[in-house]
Amino acid sequence: MATTTDNPKPGKKPKEDFYSSVRWSAFSKYGAQGMQFVISMVLARLLAPEYFGLLGMATVITGFVKVFKNLGFSSAIVQRKNVSDNLLSTLFWVNLGVCLLVAAVVLGIAPLAAWMYDDPRVMPIVAVLSINFVFAGFTMIPAALLQRRMEFKKLAIREIGGVLAAGLTAIPLAWMGWGVWALVGSSLAGSFAQMILINLAVPFRPRMVYDRQGLSECLKFGLNLTGFNIFNYFARNSDNLVIGLFLGPVALGFYSLAYKLMLLPRDSVSKVLSRVLFPKLSKLQDDDERLADVYLRATGAIAFVTFPMMAGLAVLAEPFVQVVLGEKWLPAVPLIQLLAPVGALQSIGSVSGQLYMSRGETPKLFVMGVISGVVRSVGFVIGVIWGVQGVTVSYVITAVVLFYANHWNAFSFIGPLTIRRLNGELGRPLPALAAMLIVSVAITVLVPLEHIALGVAAVLAPATYIGVAFASRVPALEAVESLLRRQPRAQLSPRS
Repeated sequence: MATTTDNPKPGKKPKEDFYSSVRWSAFSKYGAQGMQFVISMVLARLLAPEYFGLLGMATVITGFVKVFKNLGFSSAIVQRKNVSDNLLSTLFWVNLGVCLLVAAVVLGIAPLAAWMYDDPRVMPIVAVLSINFVFAGFTMIPAALLQRRMEFKKLAIREIGGVLAAGLTAIPLAWMGWGVWALVGSSLAGSFAQMILINLAVPFRPRMVYDRQGLSECLKFGLNLTGFNIFNYFARNSDNLVIGLFLGPVALGFYSLAYKLMLLPRDSVSKVLSRVLFPKLSKLQDDDERLADVYLRATGAIAFVTFPMMAGLAVLAEPFVQVVLGEKWLPAVPLIQLLAPVGALQSIGSVSGQLYMSRGETPKLFVMGVISGVVRSVGFVIGVIWGVQGVTVSYVITAVVLFYANHWNAFSFIGPLTIRRLNGELGRPLPALAAMLIVSVAITVLVPLEHIALGVAAVLAPATYIGVAFASRVPALEAVESLLRRQPRAQLSPRS
């Protein structure tokens, strides 16, 4: 049975090494975010806030249903040692059937969405957005193959092309007075463009075949991953639910701001690297020592970038809020200071899922997700007795406990990985971090004006951190430097 997913053209080396893959992954994420920001600003000038609210109400429905759209098949394709043409064809037809079913379900519940919001305008929006799931059915296989091959340049072109198509659709329609349908059209155009571009990059012609054993294995992997994602979706929102129910919208507003800032390192750094780390680790799934070394070096690189980000935010939270957001947000300062260190930890914890998936241990990932969700939810219910700070402290405590519990569980099936080795890797930048914090605190004490203190700290604190890290030869500095070079000095490979 032919295996075609890892066969570059004869005589050619793999097109993308680890570092270039990370750079293209970063370009895709930040480029798309930058374009989306500009497009959003233009649309905000052309459309009333009400239209964005209508789309938001509709995407609450479609956003949750999105969890079901590929049943974890894309991750299964990346993780497997061998993927045959027959299995790809089987997964294509099953996934397409699931996407069509999901589209039909969304179409069917559109009237229920209108009833729930007591707004009949939501029904046609939800109904039309269901078409996106049909486009997704034709996108999953080629996208998974590109990730498996680590061809992130092609993925970046596809993703940025989709954002560009969305903007070129939305802005003219908004200018012509289409209202909320400019936003709906933008969503459809982006999905359609991505479908076309990804299939041009990886032409895939499914055959009418059925690989029963392969499908069974992929379902075992994917359904556990889907179950984890569903449970995690609710668990991640349980703090908002508790605060909203018991403390009201004002407290939730302050908490939401602190929470969004906490997620910055995870969303801006960890997600970029973890997307590339998954196929890299999957290729090493039979070599525990090499897998462990690559994982530890990757977490060290993440820590090198994210730990100073969040430490600086914790120390400079008050001048940051005062200058950037205004006095009305000052009650959020203690929440930011509490959650900032958690953001640093979660930037590391968020990539631990790649260990489970690369080794096919999604049942253990699902169990860990259930335990984490229960612990978090119980903690929030207890913490709310002491108000929004009680919920925040609860989040901090449970996050630290679950961080080590999750890694202990993941390391249990990879012998060379230990908590001691992880702590050793994460502790490497601490001298530079301590020096940076001393400088930051000194600035806040010596400079009385918030905006001047913030500006001086923004220059001197990172300079101190990088200078001390360079002087003390922190290993992660070389990895980060390599990401910025067009030709890296060395690949992200095991230490000799």
